[in-house]
Order: sequence, then C-alpha cells, then structure tokens
Amino acid sequence: MTKIVLITGANKGIGFETAKQIGKNGWTLLISARNEERGKNAVHQLQQDGITAEWLQIDLNDIASIHKAARYVEERYPKLDGLINNAGISGDMQKNPLELKSSELEQLAKVNFLGNFEMIKSFTPILSRNHGRILNVTIPATPIGSFNPLGYLASKASLNSMIKSFAMYYKKHEIPVEIFGVLPGGISTDLNQHQSGLLIRTVQEGGESIAKVMMDRHNHQGKLLMRMGLTQLARNFVFRRHD
Repeated sequence: MTKIVLITGANKGIGFETAKQIGKNGWTLLISARNEERGKNAVHQLQQDGITAEWLQIDLNDIASIHKAARYVEERYPKLDGLINNAGISGDMQKNPLELKSSELEQLAKVNFLGNFEMIKSFTPILSRNHGRILNVTIPATPIGSFNPLGYLASKASLNSMIKSFAMYYKKHEIPVEIFGVLPGGISTDLNQHQSGLLIRTVQEGGESIAKVMMDRHNHQGKLLMRMGLTQLARNFVFRRHD
C-alpha cells in the first residue's frame, strides 16, 4: 500500500528536497505551504518527475488553517503515515540579545513552538490509527560562540523539549505514534542567508538525510537524531556568510 506523508514548508529549500526524495520512493506527498502559488508550483514540479503530490494550505501563524487541514486529511487521507514538521522562521539571527524586542521573540515562539504544537496535537489522532510517525526538523539549541541567535535558539529549545514530552505521553498512554527530531546540521538555505563553510551542506544533502530517517524502520521515539559526523568541533565551527 502506498504510504502518505504531510510535509510543512515543502514548497522550497530543504522541505522541497525532502519531499522529492520521499516521493521518488513512491510515497504520496501532501505539500504544505502558506502561499498557494508557490505551493502549487512545487506540486507541479514534483508531478513532472512522476511523483504523486497535492498542495495543502497550512500557515503555522494561523491555528484555524491547521485545524482545517487536519479535517481535510482525516476525510481525504485517513491512512496518513507520516508528518514532517519542517516549516519555521529564523527571525533576525544577526541581532544580539539586547537588540531583540519581545514581539520578535513572541513571533518566533508562535511559529516554531506553538504552530508545531498545534500540528502535532491536531494530527496525532489520524496518525495513531496508522501507527504513524512525526519527524520534526530542528537544531541543537545550546548557544555557542559562533551561533547565538537568542530567539531562534529559544524557540527550538522549546520544540526539542516538546518532542520528548509528547514521546513520554505517547508511551505512557500507549498511543501508537512515534515522534522524534532530526538535526540535519548546517544547510545552506534562505533561512540562514545561504551561509557557507566547511561543514555547511546543500539542501539536496539535507533533504536526503531527513528523507532517509523518515523512511527507515528503526524506532526513534523521543530521540533527537544528529547527522553522522557532526562533532563538537563541527558545532563550534565559525560559518562564513555567503556573499
């Protein structure tokens, strides 16, 4: 039976590359994006490659859009196998903590934490009927000398804690859903102004690493999986911005 996965923020970047890799393996894709034109354009590109895909409007800023999407998926795709929470925002990562405004922190938390919370909560009932899994794209959330964007790190730290909290709850109450995080490492995307460096990878490489974990048969419940080869030295590497 064909497997089905919903991927947020899949109209470009690492989300699109993840979708492409999974789609090439015969999965049906639900491509989530805020912008209809961009979302449908991504779907068209995937379909040109022989991949079965459909656009689904989801804005992590808009809880109503998440609930509407969940109702649609429950009716149209009740056999949903997976959810990849890829969408997110970075805010201004060049600002130091004293330059940040509370409104900026609030917006980051609203999208990266609360938006993903609503996604997990809304799609758990569907996924539980199919022994599904929820993969969250995240980062190591500890500040280091070369990477200290307070708002972004705080929102991802909340996401990482939430992953473990949901995993504990699922286990305790025997809810057959697997939830975990994947930390693909430094990827050159518009989220980080296309940084470059010795340890920065392409979106193709990042998408492939996420897709492989999504499609594997290992149990990753509650884990935060870092890509192979990411060492403490790598985490402390000073990345150069690409001009």
